[in-house]
Amino acid sequence: MRVAKDLIVGDPWRLGGYRLAGRLGTGVLGVVYEGYDQGGGRVAVRVLHGRPGDGAPAEAAAARLVTSSCTANVLDADLDGPRPYIVSEYVEGPSLRRAGRVFGDDDLRGLAAAVATALTALHDAGVVHRDLTPDNVILGGDGPRVTGFGMAPGRMTSLTAGKLRTRVPSYTAPEVFTGGAAGPAADVFAWGGIVLYAATGEDPFAAGSLGAVMHRILSLDPDLGSLPGFLRPLAAAALAKDPRARPAARDLLIALLPGGAPDPGTAALLRAGTEVAAGIRTACDDPGLGALAESAYAALGPADRERAPAVFLRLVALAPDGQPVAREARVPAGSERVLRGFAGLVAHEGDEARLVHQALPYAWPRLGEWVEANRARLAARDRFDRLLPLLPVALILALVVVAGALMAGRVV
Repeated sequence: MRVAKDLIVGDPWRLGGYRLAGRLGTGVLGVVYEGYDQGGGRVAVRVLHGRPGDGAPAEAAAARLVTSSCTANVLDADLDGPRPYIVSEYVEGPSLRRAGRVFGDDDLRGLAAAVATALTALHDAGVVHRDLTPDNVILGGDGPRVTGFGMAPGRMTSLTAGKLRTRVPSYTAPEVFTGGAAGPAADVFAWGGIVLYAATGEDPFAAGSLGAVMHRILSLDPDLGSLPGFLRPLAAAALAKDPRARPAARDLLIALLPGGAPDPGTAALLRAGTEVAAGIRTACDDPGLGALAESAYAALGPADRERAPAVFLRLVALAPDGQPVAREARVPAGSERVLRGFAGLVAHEGDEARLVHQALPYAWPRLGEWVEANRARLAARDRFDRLLPLLPVALILALVVVAGALMAGRVV
């Protein structure tokens, strides 16, 4: 089943050179969308709520330099436009929260090592995640990956009740509640909470109100009895109330490696952590729009496959910049089987149809090829369509001129 949910009213369908196809999730920092670049590559686009905080442009730039070790690569960013966004690699798979499973022993070690590896890579690049929760840990096919970094404000000190309702406060470090900076130690605190969540399926410090959650984080230690023995002291240290008492992410990773620290050097350490994390394999039925469309096309009979280009070219127009965009149009007679075959990708009522996703011309290479092969014809049709509404006005003006000429006794 697909992971992304449909766009809602107010969502953009295009940002820069990216078409958005659906929502992947929301958080305190913004909304994450499934998107496609101009080459049809699938990406994740995080759109920031409001304007970036202090230090966000520099941190977004630094995030692009993070070593790809249990993280999603940051590919692009635009923090100066009306909707600041950052683009990262799309990781197929459910989040730790959506996966609906608990981890034990070897799998829990692999998950803990994956998140510690990602934090080590981030912190070594000068990036702090600041919003690490089970929603930002994706169980990819090649092991867990941490996403959602690179756009957090430089300091997250004004945690209002409204902001807390859009995030999971169980992973917020105590110092942030008391007005301190969310630095690397805050990420380590979140690591401890994520490990506990993975073992129990429940958010640590959970309570019936925000005030109660804050009280537990500031005053109480969670029950770590569900963790295997090798993880308890690490989680306890990570969840220390004093950020100065917490270990660095690098120290956590070294403690989780079966053979201890590898040869000196960060690169060797990250490789070792990635190898441990790769032991966790998660199957996921998360095809992109292009794969869904190609599968629907392959299922058509020969006659309907020949008819499909005419149907889809009716549903695509060329924007002023020459890029294909979806439009609603009347499809040729006899297209019913094609429309039924593409249910979920094409909406139709009678002989009027439209693409459900503006991203489909980007995401489906075959449709892109049809558009390119017929670009001149599409451009001519679109010019005619723009002139068509003016024809009645032109006709009325012509009749006025003729009538005036007749009344003056002249023949035009």
